[in-house]
Amino acid sequence: MGQKFAAYDAQGAVTGFYDSVDSPVPDSVTAVGITDALWQELINGQGQGKRIALDADGMPALFDPLPPTRAQQADMMRARRDGALAATDWLVARHQDEKLIGDGTTLTAEQFTALLRYRQALRDLAGATGWPNVELPAAPDFVT
Repeated sequence: MGQKFAAYDAQGAVTGFYDSVDSPVPDSVTAVGITDALWQELINGQGQGKRIALDADGMPALFDPLPPTRAQQADMMRARRDGALAATDWLVARHQDEKLIGDGTTLTAEQFTALLRYRQALRDLAGATGWPNVELPAAPDFVT
């Protein structure tokens, strides 16, 4: 094992590690030399959810993750909303199939209307005041 190096970008975020023996630092990469012990500490910390960036002294250190951006929050909320819609797709499909067959439906007309209103509320969520920092609407009681 040779000398370890931590490569970093213009913002000071560590972007990778190099070893002088088996993966020398390319000429186009900015890096700082680190000890084997620090390298191991950084790898372990990153595995536990920490981010690696340069500290005030220009050395790699572990930091808490940055909070999600507004765009990331919106993406996460859309994923939750889309999951809630997908979780009720089968209820809509079953009800429509049962109506077409004509032997009665599992859901009452009122329950189906409540389901459709719930799904519409989910679709309208992106236009809600405070988006993406909003709560999903509560599903009807019969939706499990």
